[in-house]
Order: sequence, then structure tokens, then C-alpha cells
Amino acid sequence: MVDRTLLGLFNGDYRLRCSLPNYDVKNAGLTPEQLSFDSSWSEIGNILKRGQFQISGSGGFTVYYGATYASPPMVVLHMSGPNNDTSVWYLIDTACWFDFNVELALRLDHFQVGKRNTNNLGNSQRTFRYTVMKNFYG
Repeated sequence: MVDRTLLGLFNGDYRLRCSLPNYDVKNAGLTPEQLSFDSSWSEIGNILKRGQFQISGSGGFTVYYGATYASPPMVVLHMSGPNNDTSVWYLIDTACWFDFNVELALRLDHFQVGKRNTNNLGNSQRTFRYTVMKNFYG
């Protein structure tokens, strides 16, 4: 079995590297097609913007990227726990609409979050934290 994840010193730089199955991540000769991620890549994963906002009851919020991209950037979104408990965070993905009635919609120049005060979510205020990252590979 080969090593597939590396976090630390590699070729004189500290980085995170992940290889595809059957490729040794420590091999400096791997091509980008043989890696699933390398933090040295300038085209993907770099943080463009991060922040937080709150929504009470049913409502929505829009965040503009500050640029228009050919394909939407990656957005990682977390929502605070019940009664705005910030010691608990839920990752918001497409399945959350069914669990929490929260929707994340990505666009070329912004993303929107919609929250409804039904099902498990209730009417309480929630804090949302987001990170927007480069995604030049679409």
C-alpha cells in the first residue's frame, strides 16, 4: 500500500498533498493528473474571501465575490447550532435543505443562502460562516 496523504515538508516547502489511488504521494515526479490536491497549486483552493452573517426566522443573505468567474468558486458554509450555539457547527450542503430547510445557491458573481423556520431548524437566529475559494477547474 502506498502513502496517499502528506502534510509537512516536501521538496523544501511545507504543503498538503493528496494522491489518487495507487500513487505514492511522496513521489516528486507525479503529474497533476495523479494527484487529487496539492496546496502548491495556485489554481485551486486559495481563499478568496471569508466572513460570517446571521439570519433570524425565515430569510436570506447574499454575498458578492467581488468578481465574476467563468464557473462558480467553491463555497464552504457552516451554520451554528440550535439557539445560535456557536460551539456546534453544521456543514451546509445540498442535503441540508431536507434536514434544516437551508439552501446554498452558487452563482458566477455571488452566492445566496436561504433559511426557512420550519422542520428541525425552528425560528431561532443562526450564524453562518463561509469561505470562498478558487476553483479554476470548475
